[in-house]
Amino acid sequence: MTAPSADADDVGLLSAILTLILPSGGDPAGLARAMLARFGTAGAVFAADADELSAAVEGRIQVVVTLPLLREAAIRLMRTRIRQGNLLASHDALMAYLQAVLARDTLEQFRVLFLDRNARLIADEVLAQGTIDQTPVYPREVMRRAIRLKASELILVHNHPGWNPMPSREDIAMTRRLEQIATVLGLTVRDHVIVGNGGATSFRQAGLL
Repeated sequence: MTAPSADADDVGLLSAILTLILPSGGDPAGLARAMLARFGTAGAVFAADADELSAAVEGRIQVVVTLPLLREAAIRLMRTRIRQGNLLASHDALMAYLQAVLARDTLEQFRVLFLDRNARLIADEVLAQGTIDQTPVYPREVMRRAIRLKASELILVHNHPGWNPMPSREDIAMTRRLEQIATVLGLTVRDHVIVGNGGATSFRQAGLL
């Protein structure tokens, strides 16, 4: 699938960053446009792996080192924000955080946000990782971890590497199975979010949960 074209804001953002981290005398705007031509968006640039990024910037080590640090700083800032209250009432902040963490991963992973009885975040943990299109999910491990953390509510999360965040039949069946097991144990599955590169689907908002 063709990557989306870069917009002026992305060019301006990357140009400003490159101006700060590269020696003077270069062409930050030109390099920014070249990076965006390769990756499509500023978000994709920040999420690129080291080898891809190095090839795009012709081995400029300052860029290869600095951009992932900036991405990690942004993710930590968003994680701090979603810890500050009722997570279910902070849907936009939650979705932004999950997309920043997962949207451009090339392998599928399954993670769980464990919440207390006031919907405050206790932990965000990766419980399984898989291939480019599937991840094994073990309900026993999910529930065991929830009980150990003394969680009351769960938000399930996984990514679809690529662009399509729509749930499959298997995703829906797995969610219902986990919901049934959680209910028996006195836990509540509040949502299941599927993240793709370019969007996310909330089961709760889509009426699937």
